[in-house]
Amino acid sequence: PLLLLPSLPLHFHHSLSSRVVAMALRPLTQAISDCPKTARILELAWKYRAVANNFRFEPIQPHHMPDLMSLSKGFFEDQTLTSATGSSIENCSKGMEYVFAYSIAAQSVVNKNEICYENATNKPIGFRLVNPAYRNPKMAPFSVPTPTLAKGEISLFSPLDETWAKIWDRFPTEDVIMKGELIYVNREHRKKGIVSVWLDYDMHFPTMAEQSGANIYACLSTERSTKGYYTRHGYTESISSPLHVVNTSGLPAPLPQGDIRVFTTDMRTSMAMNVKPVWDWMKAGN
Repeated sequence: PLLLLPSLPLHFHHSLSSRVVAMALRPLTQAISDCPKTARILELAWKYRAVANNFRFEPIQPHHMPDLMSLSKGFFEDQTLTSATGSSIENCSKGMEYVFAYSIAAQSVVNKNEICYENATNKPIGFRLVNPAYRNPKMAPFSVPTPTLAKGEISLFSPLDETWAKIWDRFPTEDVIMKGELIYVNREHRKKGIVSVWLDYDMHFPTMAEQSGANIYACLSTERSTKGYYTRHGYTESISSPLHVVNTSGLPAPLPQGDIRVFTTDMRTSMAMNVKPVWDWMKAGN
């Protein structure tokens, strides 16, 4: 009977549609929020419940740096922006080390930077970076030395930095904004729903706002898939970049999946697509 579904583990009832399960789990809505997104969160949690069983997300710490840098090689091989600029991990290693070092230091503010491991192999398969960004970097309650960037790093990071810099004009009264910087899952583990559940995983916007002092959550996006995700889930397209970048040879190059965009939402009035409370509740056998 449907009323018994919530008491069963994540791996049961494979034959039932996510919509049916969402209806069965409707009593759980009070544990999340009385919000129109609740049904979609329940459906997402059920549809990709295998992710909860087969993978784990760990907050990044200094000892994760070798795994993060190893994953970066695949990131550079797969991303359309790195392809357009001609950047590689070989000519951008200092820049990526800085990105990860900043993200590790920023854990002291909002602990949402994570690395994902496959349980069966214990191998890292992806990372997600969500950091506080400051209008005046000196406002940050931590410091990370800024490296001198090589030519390849300038080609890669300049269009991202220039697009992001417009955020302060778009929100002139904000001095700190939560920034969704990067999410990457290696090629072998895509199409399993990991990115879909991880983009907002374990994010509770009111808590993040209180911890960081930020009101706005803003996400950089270069890929059609993530642009589509943010559009579907109510984010506002606030900023876009030109359709071309300058590659490492100094020549203009088109962006294969369109302009770089920044999607935003107000953390005071919106709700993250966070499946973690649902998975935790189901694992507990409620």
